[in-house]
This record gives sequence, C-alpha cells and structure tokens, in this order.
Amino acid sequence: MHWLTGRLHQSLEANRMTLRSCALDTLPVLPNLGLTLRYLGRYDESTAVHRLHLFAARIKQDPFHMSNALGHLGGLRCRLGQNAAAERLLRASLALRDRTGNGFGRAETLSDLAGTYRQLGRYDDALRHHEAAIEAAAASGERHVQAQARNELAVTLGATGRADEAVAVFEEALAIATRIGHPYEQARALDGLAGHLAEKEPAQARRYRQRAFAISERMGAPERHDLRRQLAETPA
Repeated sequence: MHWLTGRLHQSLEANRMTLRSCALDTLPVLPNLGLTLRYLGRYDESTAVHRLHLFAARIKQDPFHMSNALGHLGGLRCRLGQNAAAERLLRASLALRDRTGNGFGRAETLSDLAGTYRQLGRYDDALRHHEAAIEAAAASGERHVQAQARNELAVTLGATGRADEAVAVFEEALAIATRIGHPYEQARALDGLAGHLAEKEPAQARRYRQRAFAISERMGAPERHDLRRQLAETPA
C-alpha cells in the first residue's frame, strides 16, 4: 500500500522490516522491495534484489515467482535502455506465465515489452503490445497497470506523430491514476500532457509540470530532477 500510494521511503522501511522477520520465506517480500528500490531510482540495488528473487524462486521451483522476477528484471532493463536484454527477459516471463496459466502481472510485463519495442523503433509491435497490456490489465483488475499501460501507449503515440491521440490517452491515464490515488502514474501523465501542450497552451503546460514535480518531489522519485530542470527552463 505504501508503494502504490507513493510513500516510497515508508515502503522501503516496511519491506526491510518484513524481510528481517521472515527469513524462512523471502519470496513474497523480495519483489516488493525490488520495485520500491526501482521507483526510488536505486537501480543497482533493485537489480540485485530481483536477481536474488529469481535465484530463490529457481531453488524452490516456483514458476509464479520465477515469472515475476524475470518480468521485473526485464522492466528494469527497459528503463535503463538495455533493450535486447529487456526483450529476452520479458518474453521469457510471458512464456512462463502462459505456460502456467497464471495471468497476474501479465499486463505489466506486456506494457514493459511494448515500451522496449518503442525504444527499438518497432512501433507496430509496440502498439500491438500496448493494446494487449490494456486489455490484460482490465481483465485482471490491475487498475494501477491500466494507468501505466495508457501512459506508455501515449508515449508511443507521441513518438509516431499522433499527438492529439497521445493527449487523449494521457488524460485517460491521469483520470484513472487520480481516481485510485496512484501518484507515480499521475505525475507521468501530467508530465506527458505538459510536453504536448507546451507550444499551444504554455500556461497550462507549466501548471501540469509543476503538479508533476510536486508529486515526484514528495515521493523522492528520480524523475523530479528532470522536472526541476524543465521548470527552470520554462518561462513563467
């Protein structure tokens, strides 16, 4: 709950406390700890935790946790721009999920794979996986991923010159993230809207970016540094 509501430092402490108290079974704790570190921008530590999660899952022959760990490692590689490694990990995660019939987390993995394809310039593949991610998130009830998947789709639409569609999808993502109180995706949507409205509606774009910065600053998310710079470069 701390992670979903943007209280990342409280999430980090809660995960560490839980890890100390359940030495016999760390599998449920490691993915949450790794995700919290990722959203704090502590990528090396996050990678180490997710690798430990994958190792422990392999030792216990737990396919659910193996697929989760592979997906989280792939998401990290995507964020770091290591697209070849990201694609391999994410496709392996999806294959394991499909083989076991466990669909939890599938939408997030599809969304990360779509982002990877966008970074590789494979826009048709990206758009196909974005739509699949949105459908999977709706089917599984993972509402935070519904917002994430739309933010990712909007970025791809913008990259392919479909600016008006991108704005509409960012607005959808913002509405969902606001409704469920998920600040990280709120900030992403606000920043995306600001980027598309900067020329036509500079005052509104600045307000959106200020809101995105305030959210990111409060969370301690690494995106706050770029947002601070962008605000400093934007005329008041």
